[in-house]
Amino acid sequence: VVDFSVPNLTVRGMSAPLVQDGRVYVGLDNGHMAAVRLSDGQTVWDQPIALASGRTELERLTDLDAGLMASGSEIFAVSFSGEFVCVDSDTGQVLWRRTVKSYSGMAQAGDLVIVTDESGVVWALDARTGAAAWKQEGLLYRKLSPPAYFNGYVVVGDFQGYLHWLNPKDGSIVGRSRVGSDPIRAQMIATDKQLYVMNNAGKIAAVTAK
Repeated sequence: VVDFSVPNLTVRGMSAPLVQDGRVYVGLDNGHMAAVRLSDGQTVWDQPIALASGRTELERLTDLDAGLMASGSEIFAVSFSGEFVCVDSDTGQVLWRRTVKSYSGMAQAGDLVIVTDESGVVWALDARTGAAAWKQEGLLYRKLSPPAYFNGYVVVGDFQGYLHWLNPKDGSIVGRSRVGSDPIRAQMIATDKQLYVMNNAGKIAAVTAK
């Protein structure tokens, strides 16, 4: 059992722990990311990702509620206060930093990391440098789900149950489908042949792409 301190006011929810190479990586409500040894719970490193600023508790929210994502020896994390970082998994050192505010999640599409921000913009960042490759602003305020990369497309769900299919090369919207009228909030699961989607009503759909 490992305890970490958290602020009085936090965003509802927490990111799931990420288990890799004998360690558990966790994003915390205090804006830190920590690596804990799987065998005995000893903290390997504890890295501040986002620092609280502002005078009110609301302005000082720094939660890492979006799921962490691993790619080789690097881990990607994003905070509610607007810090998107790439961290070395061995040392916790921040390799690059970009301003993106998100509480949903991310996906990898080749050399790009895709993330949906809190206002509904879909960002594609270079995984090596953090430079923005493109951003799609046509889905503003649709309360987007974490993105998924499936069959050569970037897919995001919204608050009306629609799936929006984006071209990963330029972010253009190339298709739209619907799996129900309820919001999609959960992380979608992509396999080789199907994309599994669950909405807030508990309905699960298996989707293919033509």
